[in-house]
Amino acid sequence: MLRILVVGGDPMQRKALRGAIAAGSDAEIVEAGTPAEARLEAHGRYDCILLDEELPPNGGAALAGELRGDGVTTPIVYVGGTDEEVLQSAVEAGITDFVPRGDLSPRRLALRIRYAIRSGEVDQARTASLTAAAHARDEVLAVVSHDLRGPLHAISLASEALRDEIDAGSKRYLDAVDRAIGRAERLISDLLDAAAVENGALALTRSQVNINSVVRQAAADYELAAKESGGSVRATVPTDPIIVSADRERVLQVLSNLIGNSLKHAKGAPIDLAVERQGSQAVIWVKDAGPGITPTELPHVFDRYWSGSRSSRRGGAGLGLAIAKGIVSAHGGDIAVESQLGEGARFRFTLPIAGV
Repeated sequence: MLRILVVGGDPMQRKALRGAIAAGSDAEIVEAGTPAEARLEAHGRYDCILLDEELPPNGGAALAGELRGDGVTTPIVYVGGTDEEVLQSAVEAGITDFVPRGDLSPRRLALRIRYAIRSGEVDQARTASLTAAAHARDEVLAVVSHDLRGPLHAISLASEALRDEIDAGSKRYLDAVDRAIGRAERLISDLLDAAAVENGALALTRSQVNINSVVRQAAADYELAAKESGGSVRATVPTDPIIVSADRERVLQVLSNLIGNSLKHAKGAPIDLAVERQGSQAVIWVKDAGPGITPTELPHVFDRYWSGSRSSRRGGAGLGLAIAKGIVSAHGGDIAVESQLGEGARFRFTLPIAGV
């Protein structure tokens, strides 16, 4: 026997829904007349929730969103009018199916309820399958990364030992080997960080950090690389310290990813870093004078593995900006980019001020 929760503010409407359900299927029916009652009751075992559009104070669509926010995964069949804006709100809130109030026959309602239940079962099976696949991927990634680092370390030691055995002209080959080892190590680290970001398991070691000194250090770290390409990295920070609650090494990783990305596209032009305080947040800017990003590519800049005309030239697996976004989000900040073709790109991210 099905167990169905009928939610509606008007007792007559609830009675009509009960009657339609009883006439079309064999079901145990429970009623809720307010959003508070519905949110409490919905955590019980139900096969379907029948939700009336006309539910004070904010309507059925608002309650649907609240239920999904509460973690309720039970299929929701929404009963109401055909106003497109209201229906769009209900769909965005997470309803499973919709029945027009003017077409509320017992047979049709029974079909929609059965359809919603089957859809929910399929979604749950798909979610379980995706979760299992993600866990399996992470296990394989952990094993492979561990097993790869052993041979890479051995190659690195052998390369270092060979430097004393070969002539100066041949050392360029060892330099190429060392660069390849470095790229492989970075790729392994990026893959592990990307998996941690996706799983919400990125580790942070927070402390009170002067973000001005972190930005100055990042600029100094890339000064030589910028000079080699004919450019520069310039940092502009306030005189007074700006203390944030952050993981210093992770913030350096964000800046490294952003500056490294800019170096690949600035082609000798300067890269500017800046810090300012805005209310309870520190705002950090990284601006380059590269070719810019097209409007169609801009929404995808922080996507993992995405390959646009700008990202495809940067090398690697296309994870650096996605990881930067994950680190900033884990700190409770946000990251964004502004760009116009021919005018470079300006990346901006925020970190919380300590003690605010």
